[in-house]
Amino acid sequence: MLKERLGAVKDVTEKLNALEEAIDNALICAGELTSATSAARQRANLSALVGQDAISLTGESVTALHAARARIVEAHQSFSEVRGQLGFKTLAGGDLWKFVPKADDQSPVKLVHSEGTKAA
Repeated sequence: MLKERLGAVKDVTEKLNALEEAIDNALICAGELTSATSAARQRANLSALVGQDAISLTGESVTALHAARARIVEAHQSFSEVRGQLGFKTLAGGDLWKFVPKADDQSPVKLVHSEGTKAA
């Protein structure tokens, strides 16, 4: 049963991290689009009225992405609580660390350092 729970936690964690990264990437793209739109208008010497509807819609999209990011951060916290209820503790997070099963230990996971990063 522990193996199944660990597998479930790992699956959800991977999907959650992928969604968080996708939202961040969408925010990056939206910011770049917003910046490129204004720069293109200036470069083409167009009136500020040109494309205003599109710029406004882009801004609304950015707002929606910020709201989505805030909600997924809240969901992340809720998932952390569920993980704790299942008996798993957080050892580390972020891209600098990963969990790897360790066969010769009573603990179902061990913390290992990812390649190319410095240990804290």
